[in-house]
Amino acid sequence: MNSEHFIEARLKLVRADFALDVDLRLPGQGVTALFGPSGCGKTSCLRSLAGLERARGRVAVNHRVWQDDAQQQWLPTHRRALGYVFQEASLFPHLSV
Repeated sequence: MNSEHFIEARLKLVRADFALDVDLRLPGQGVTALFGPSGCGKTSCLRSLAGLERARGRVAVNHRVWQDDAQQQWLPTHRRALGYVFQEASLFPHLSV
């Protein structure tokens, strides 16, 4: 893995019936697949990386910090250079066409 390009995330998301604990380092180039059984947290993980869902922790992409709760840093969703394809129209549920 090229040490210059990477995605690093340490996130925790706790709900009443679900707990997500992510610690990963991914290549910052190419295609990466995230797969697992239904309900295991794939969508919650991706939404947290994209800034669409607020989990506790830290996210950095190519040494640029997108989120670091310890340092009170948060890069808004619209400023994150991340492509995300939804299964259904769910980006902003309060908006319609």
